[in-house]
Amino acid sequence: MKIDTPANPIIRNSRAMQRVFDLCKRVAPTRSTVLITGPTGTGKELIARFIHRTSPRRDKPMQVFNCHGVPPTLLESELFGHERGAFTGAIQARSGLFERANTGTLLLDEIGDVPLAAQAKLLRILQERRFNRLGGTATLESDVRVIASTQRDLRTMALQGQFREDLFYRLNVIPVHMPALCERREDITPLALHFLVAIARQNRCRQSGFSEEALALLISSEWPGNVRQLYAVIERALLLSAGDPIRIDHLPEDIAGGFVPPAKGENYMSLSYAQRLLAARALHENTWNYGKAASQLGVTTHVLRQLVAKLDIRRNA
Repeated sequence: MKIDTPANPIIRNSRAMQRVFDLCKRVAPTRSTVLITGPTGTGKELIARFIHRTSPRRDKPMQVFNCHGVPPTLLESELFGHERGAFTGAIQARSGLFERANTGTLLLDEIGDVPLAAQAKLLRILQERRFNRLGGTATLESDVRVIASTQRDLRTMALQGQFREDLFYRLNVIPVHMPALCERREDITPLALHFLVAIARQNRCRQSGFSEEALALLISSEWPGNVRQLYAVIERALLLSAGDPIRIDHLPEDIAGGFVPPAKGENYMSLSYAQRLLAARALHENTWNYGKAASQLGVTTHVLRQLVAKLDIRRNA
């Protein structure tokens, strides 16, 4: 099992995550811009910190800024700083993130939410490494390694005129895509065990691991909230279990719904059980609509019906 640090685990047993790490290790020594994409809760900030920590800038500052929902004027002030009187309330000059992160790394989270008006200034500093404070005339220089992250499709946004195409290509020098948790199921067990130990330590409570059924259920779940959701589910389950092994009834309905226990003599790690569990959960989540369930599983309706008959999956299971 491979974990980045005890405090911030980036477990990478799966091939998908190992490919991410191999790429990050190759680009970390450079000053190239990195664009990290992927669904919410997949660990984009942890990967950005890994790149910084394994780069020649590791001893320099790393600044993190979330661009979501920030008004344009405030966004420019935060990034580039402002001079006194630049806007109402600017009673004194203030440095921005590009100054404070000089010689280090700046992570721009949710870069897709940056207004078009501010994107031109971002493009300039990425190309020329020069900028002006808001309301200022002096040209400043900044040696910052920029990492951007987003859960949005910037390429499509650029085609639709919602994001500058030239900025997209300037950010997308090194694209890193974070896979969803359901695409790296090999990592779910070590993640769950790590979180269980960490949460028990934080809450100073006893933990006794997982039942086989609960662990099988965690592995089979789709996890739309990804690693962040897994952490929250385990925290809830640990507190409900009161120190006993975590069972199915300690897990929320949206996770436990559609669970079927292993058949008599069936190994919960076997392929047949995994197929039965995944099929049953897909049918449950889609109220037994075979078409929708088959689409979720990536098979045809005919194949799904064959599985249901072969594995004796019943609606009241």
